[in-house]
Amino acid sequence: LSLHDALPICKVDAYFADATPVLYYMKKNPGKFEVAGTQIATAPEGIATRKGDPLGPKFKQAIATLYANGTMQKILAKWGLTQFALSNPPKTTGTGAPGNGSGTVTFCTDTTYPPMETLVNGKASGADIDIADAIAKLWGEKADIKSTGFDVIIPALQGNKCDAIISALTDTAERAKSVDFADYVNVGMLLMVKKGNPSGITDDLSTLAGKTVAVEAATTEKQMLDKENAKLAKGGK
Repeated sequence: LSLHDALPICKVDAYFADATPVLYYMKKNPGKFEVAGTQIATAPEGIATRKGDPLGPKFKQAIATLYANGTMQKILAKWGLTQFALSNPPKTTGTGAPGNGSGTVTFCTDTTYPPMETLVNGKASGADIDIADAIAKLWGEKADIKSTGFDVIIPALQGNKCDAIISALTDTAERAKSVDFADYVNVGMLLMVKKGNPSGITDDLSTLAGKTVAVEAATTEKQMLDKENAKLAKGGK
């Protein structure tokens, strides 16, 4: 069953994810879901490159340019994501040098996370895809989107399967040990529950004790739930 089929018939009690897919599912299924509590742990999401790769600073400059010329705002508005724009975007000093000089910039992305990235008739679509295309266009190049499972997306980058990751990837201290980030949005996490919230879940993760929660593997939400489970296993201490 898909998520929006499973949650209403109580296959799971909640869905824990970034605010972007949660709000997307709610918009696509009016009257079926609601948010339990408020946003949790707002954090930046960024394009990831290999540590020390010269492309990293170029992505930062490209993001600054897209904010300065209004392209980023238009893309976010198109996908209903205006509220997640950076409040203090980086300053531009020009478009910067072209990307990698090959004519193509290859991005790894997990195309299962609308509205950021998904497949429509077999073609990648979403806000991140539009941002990747806009950056490549800025550099006079083309974006090549390579669909990759989220749990292997950083190893794919490090194995030179792509030039960068653009996949709603939260910029965390742990991930920053492995990759460099060029941040472009700020997104919190939300718990989505069945309309009426029959399980009485709130944004306090301890209310998920004994409940079944849908979450994507290798995400920051999964890490938070693992920590909560470990705490509950020790009696909540």
